[in-house]
Amino acid sequence: MNKKGQALVEFILILPVLLIIFMSIADIGNIYIKKYELNGKLDTISETYISNKNEALAYAANENIIIEESTNANFITITVKKNIKINAPILSKIIGKNFEIKESKTLYNEQ
Repeated sequence: MNKKGQALVEFILILPVLLIIFMSIADIGNIYIKKYELNGKLDTISETYISNKNEALAYAANENIIIEESTNANFITITVKKNIKINAPILSKIIGKNFEIKESKTLYNEQ
């Protein structure tokens, strides 16, 4: 009996499953990295937004970020959103081809 041939067949059967798992792990890691980066960009946008709204909007447009603003009395809530493309086949079926991440921050408006 040829044990090497049996191991090769088992490996070939398992390989697609392993590749899908590794691609999904890479995409999930990419989502967390992009969310962390978006949080840093939110800090930059929120600092700029109070002093110069147009400059913050221009920065967001360069980074393909969507900004939403809501005001409540003396507070402004800035929400930033960004779409991330998902490449893993099964993960894209579960959460969609484009996954939206968002971060928000509430600021006190002194004006």
